[in-house]
Amino acid sequence: MSTGNIAPPAHHSTKTAKLLAKRAQLTEDSTYVKHGTSQEIQREIEAINFVHQHTSIPVPSVVETFIDENPAAESSWFSMKEIPGSSLTTVWATMSPTARSKTQSDLQKYLLEMRNIPPREPFYIGSCGGGPVYDHRLNNGFPCGPFTTESDFNDYLVAPVARCPKKELVGYYRQQMANDHGLVFTHADLNGDHILVDPATGRINGVIDWEMAGWWPKYWEYTKSRFGSRYQSWWVGLMNNVLTPYLHELRIEKDLQEF
Repeated sequence: MSTGNIAPPAHHSTKTAKLLAKRAQLTEDSTYVKHGTSQEIQREIEAINFVHQHTSIPVPSVVETFIDENPAAESSWFSMKEIPGSSLTTVWATMSPTARSKTQSDLQKYLLEMRNIPPREPFYIGSCGGGPVYDHRLNNGFPCGPFTTESDFNDYLVAPVARCPKKELVGYYRQQMANDHGLVFTHADLNGDHILVDPATGRINGVIDWEMAGWWPKYWEYTKSRFGSRYQSWWVGLMNNVLTPYLHELRIEKDLQEF
């Protein structure tokens, strides 16, 4: 790990770079550099290494890292080798049925590998390194937790509801939330932009953007895959085929995201 005043490799902006990952830029030597705070960079590198060690999922190969000693600065970075292929979002519509079937098969296999990693003991919802978890869905994008029970996590999810005039909504939602889903290792930001494929064969060449990965309740991968504007019918159908659809949890989550 590097420290000190080291400049990141020179880069040039491309449309591919924007699709690859937030804050990631393609350099002149065909590596990508991703910037962020020291905590953000360390958390994602830990997740990439963890997934590489425990699964066959094709993840980015980390080349070099720089961690700024100032935790508030967004000047930390890591570089990674370019992964060949196209984002699934851009090529799904033109892929053959055979290629789509291959992508679905690969994705289902990789998700199962991830979800079969034995969870940490004792129970906790957090990053793979044992610290707070990050998800843009929570805490205005700042880290939170870790949580030692799903009940504590659920209490945290409904806490923003208390700020609305109808205080009774806190109990209304909380009583519908189970405390016993169990934990699985989760990407937590799964979408078509983060899956790189060979459009001719459908083979998945890479899964990227692991900064939110960690130990989450079993439903979190599904509900997060449906987060925000990820409503395209092809994507919804794919997620329903590769993950157990947690439709009750999705309905609650959609409501809670409004608070």
